[in-house]
Amino acid sequence: MGKSVPPVRIHAHPLRKVRGWEEHLEQISTDLRRVVSDRRSRVLMVKAAPGGGKTRLLAEAATVADDMGFTIVGGVVAGPDAVPDMAHLPAATQVRVAGSSTDRFSSPRATSLVEATGARLRRAANDVPTVVTLDDLHLADFPTLMALCDLILALKGRPILWLLTFTSATSAAPSEQASMCLSRLRGRVAVEPIRRLSPLSNEALEQLVTDHTGSVPDPTLLALVESLNDTPSAVIELIRGLMEDGVICTVEGTLRLTPGTPGSSRDVNAVHVPAPVPKRLSSMIEENLLRLSDSTVKSLRLAAVLGSPFAPEELSAMLDESPAGLLTAVHEAVERGVLVCCGQNLAFRTESIWRVLLDSVPPPVRALLRRQAAETLLRRPDGAERAALQLVHVARPGDAKDLDVIAEGARRLVATDPTIAASLAIRGMELLDPGQDQRVRLAHTAVKALTKVGRLDEAVTLARDEIEVAAAPTSVPPTRDIAALQASMSTALLLRGDASAARQATDDVLARQAGGLPRAEVVITRLAASYLIGDSTAVEQARTILSRPDRRDRAVRVSAMTVHALDRWRTGHVVDAVGILRDAVALNHVGETVQVLDPCCFLAFALVRIDEFGEAEEVVRGYGTTTASTESSPATAVQAALRAPLHLAQGQLNEAEQVARVALRQDGPYMPVFAPQAFLVLAHVALRRGTPAQAAIHLKALEGEGLQHSSSPWQAEYLLLQAQLAEVNDGPAAALEVLTETGAQPITPREIVLEDPAVAAWWVRCALTADQPEIAGGVVDTIEDLSKLNPGVPALFAAATHARALAEADTDALAEAGRLHRNPWARAATAEDRARIFLFRGDHESAITELDCAMNAYNQLGAEREAARVRAQLRGLGVWRRHWKQAKRPLSGWESLTETERKVAKLVANGLTNQQAADHLFISPHTVGFHLRQIYRKLGIRSRSALIRYDASRVSRPEAS
Repeated sequence: MGKSVPPVRIHAHPLRKVRGWEEHLEQISTDLRRVVSDRRSRVLMVKAAPGGGKTRLLAEAATVADDMGFTIVGGVVAGPDAVPDMAHLPAATQVRVAGSSTDRFSSPRATSLVEATGARLRRAANDVPTVVTLDDLHLADFPTLMALCDLILALKGRPILWLLTFTSATSAAPSEQASMCLSRLRGRVAVEPIRRLSPLSNEALEQLVTDHTGSVPDPTLLALVESLNDTPSAVIELIRGLMEDGVICTVEGTLRLTPGTPGSSRDVNAVHVPAPVPKRLSSMIEENLLRLSDSTVKSLRLAAVLGSPFAPEELSAMLDESPAGLLTAVHEAVERGVLVCCGQNLAFRTESIWRVLLDSVPPPVRALLRRQAAETLLRRPDGAERAALQLVHVARPGDAKDLDVIAEGARRLVATDPTIAASLAIRGMELLDPGQDQRVRLAHTAVKALTKVGRLDEAVTLARDEIEVAAAPTSVPPTRDIAALQASMSTALLLRGDASAARQATDDVLARQAGGLPRAEVVITRLAASYLIGDSTAVEQARTILSRPDRRDRAVRVSAMTVHALDRWRTGHVVDAVGILRDAVALNHVGETVQVLDPCCFLAFALVRIDEFGEAEEVVRGYGTTTASTESSPATAVQAALRAPLHLAQGQLNEAEQVARVALRQDGPYMPVFAPQAFLVLAHVALRRGTPAQAAIHLKALEGEGLQHSSSPWQAEYLLLQAQLAEVNDGPAAALEVLTETGAQPITPREIVLEDPAVAAWWVRCALTADQPEIAGGVVDTIEDLSKLNPGVPALFAAATHARALAEADTDALAEAGRLHRNPWARAATAEDRARIFLFRGDHESAITELDCAMNAYNQLGAEREAARVRAQLRGLGVWRRHWKQAKRPLSGWESLTETERKVAKLVANGLTNQQAADHLFISPHTVGFHLRQIYRKLGIRSRSALIRYDASRVSRPEAS
């Protein structure tokens, strides 16, 4: 291609992967293919802000084109008076070794650049696919742009893709010249713009930070970085600066702000004020803001005082301008990414931008502006909440007028923004002396708000402290205010899982009211607490409420219906219970907090237990809709607790475990009163997977979770799991012993078999294996009575058919039960039961067929223990079925272990002997010993104690979980 051009400076490091531009590169790739197929030129134009990544995009496009066999010709316009310097360009845009199809260059003047490009293209063969990349054409003068257009038109019949870039944030003249010149091409050559290089998505932004630091940023740091997401170069500059300043660090693979750095933690009680910003980020944001006009900056500072989001009319009033007068400033702020539209309001794009602008207003002036804003807002019918958010920062202790506004604003915000309502009320309390009437009322508001967002411990502590102060002789707040505070505390106690304390709190409220009509909240909480602690009067109280519906609040009636339904379920009237719960759900409405006696929750649990999976899914999904749950709301945790047993019943173990852990997360919304259901699901999953030690840990966590009373909705399932764990560890006789234990209020066999359509058959199986036929007969009678009592419940009929067929060793009836079951676990069990009967009769061929069916079903369900048991039975019949997966493994470490070796390692690490591990895995102790030797070798250890230590350290690492 002629004499080579001297190469420019090249970066020593390879280019990092491009992030967030997949669609742009796909557009370029499509045009590259069109150029080849059409044998005609095409033009792609790229416009971006300075540092927006257009040069980087050209480099990536050149690499893509080079891989497709294109010849690459490229350069940068240096401007009339600039000195050429290509050091900033990525390596992919530089000259390669001699003989390469790439021929890239730079020219100190745009004119000579275009001339050199034309010369090189004319020397090349006409049919060679070529990409021409010309960067920074906004610097070119008019004659150069005209010459470029002439060149493109002269070569339009050749397969050339022209990639032309312009910087958009420059003076208008070059842009107008470029538009004028390029307009000559339209209609003669295919010209199209590349989609605007917009700010990176959150995912791409996270990847970009990870590329440059080697660690994944945590959400707090990512939110800070997003404030400078105008261009990738700004993001990279910020991250490098934060690293130089030592304000970010890596903890267990996660990049986060160093503790003590501004913004590293947030005061949860801060009232409508964003977190502080690291100095480096603040400086960069300030630098960006200086590019705005003075009038826009003034408007933004006032907006920062108003808060985010804010109403345009509020800003208009503060500026004493008409809405039309705001147009220029708002337009500029939105265009520059400082503000975003938020429905009828405007908001700062990030909290960091808001904080920097707020800090730019001197505190004395800020205080004056807040009071001015409050006065303006109070003149509006709906301005009390917004006014309170201003006054809370400037109100003085004891200022009754300001405190009245703060109290009213907090009360109104409980329904719409409980987090801010709590902060507002708590701050208002700090401005009042203990025991004052207004302080008690503010405490009541704070407790309601804290309860609504799931901060139950804080709610209870705050209420108790305030009640204790109010009980002092020197303090005489109105009885009704203390009663209201105690009532709200009782709700928080109940949701926290402390039913006894909640019941006592409601008794205290009723004593204070001295015979007056009790608040609905008190009635509901007392009813729920009484039922959960086993008070037999709760059911009678519910019936009394339902007999006089006109005298009660609708929420009270719904709660009474729920208690009545739970009682009907316990007595075996399944159809009645489900019908009552459906009616209660239809009557229910969205409350201010998660309800303990929410009929939606118990309807979902009931439907799952009778295999009505479709309706259960609708109920669970509907719960999230009616409670307006968000990721940070307690309703999210409750919905997860509802969905977990549904996944379990459908055989989706991974999903069941995942959502159960969401319901138990301690770093987010958490409802302890529903925690038992999540722990029970985790125990079920552990048993199915063949890890009984883990199941025992989950059941241990339930001690003290309110399961001591037989009326607990989860007591029957808890007892069932204890029995199933006993069977796994010590055999069927041990399971029967657990089930026959009695207490002051025993769980009846009827409640046990209602937990799962597969339970009755399991119980019969245990009884027959333990040579206890009378127990088997009793279980069959129980499930058949339930089926007759509820003729419209297919799951009960299938369970009764299964139990009777198993007790009578009727293979045909078992086959019928398998067809009737909708529960996948019960269906798989019928095949295994048929196999046992065939084996007893000596029909090995039929037994093998049924065992194969059972094993396949268990494998699909992820039930490793059941599959291993069936596989062992097949081996006893001389049939070997593969159960391992071929996989490339390292030579050492945990990842080098096979699946069986991992199971052995976990069991032994949990303290089991070789014999016990063998029993769990249905293999011989000799085989366990063989696996242990392989485990020791691969892990580089020599003893069981070393294995226990290794497993403990592995589980404690985040990646192990």
